[in-house]
Amino acid sequence: MTFDVVVRLPVSVPYGTDEDFDLRVLLEGELASSLRTLGMEQSVCGEIDTSHLNLRLDGIAEPVKVLVGTMGVLIRHGVLDRAVVLLETPSQDDPDERNSVVLWSGSDASASQVA
Repeated sequence: MTFDVVVRLPVSVPYGTDEDFDLRVLLEGELASSLRTLGMEQSVCGEIDTSHLNLRLDGIAEPVKVLVGTMGVLIRHGVLDRAVVLLETPSQDDPDERNSVVLWSGSDASASQVA
């Protein structure tokens, strides 16, 4: 079974600032590099919506290894305390839906950011 890992960081304005965009691009590259170091070639794609910078790591077979690597990248850039990291799996009831479990919620992240 494969999983998706989603990293969410709040943005201060809808669709983020130039700094949010730069952070997204930086984190996408570093997370992809971290996956390659772990021997994985999965893609990392990001987006910024009205409230969050979202980074998706799709097709992950070893989510614990990926979580450790992801947290290392977030620590290096000083954003771990703002981050929420989710593990997503396909819903058994509806293949178009995803079930999410919070793997990490930083001290500044609120539960409302997960929804």
